[in-house]
Amino acid sequence: MREAVTGQALLQPMVKALTTLERHAEQVVRRWISGLTNARLEGMNGLFQAARSRAHGYRNEANFIAMIYLIGSPVGRLLDQAEST
Repeated sequence: MREAVTGQALLQPMVKALTTLERHAEQVVRRWISGLTNARLEGMNGLFQAARSRAHGYRNEANFIAMIYLIGSPVGRLLDQAEST
């Protein structure tokens, strides 16, 4: 691909994009393999924001972290599974 775009003034933006892709190739592949999407990450961020709003008034950072774990953990699903067995 680099040979096809090198030396052609019209395709200089493609050279820059190709260079960026080559520089970040490992991270791009890791993202595709991981299965994490921006929607999932945004959902997790929403959980963290909810924990932050619930944690107002708590005295330390450890309580905030505990709230994140309580909101984001699958405890409810684990309890549902335990009840059905």
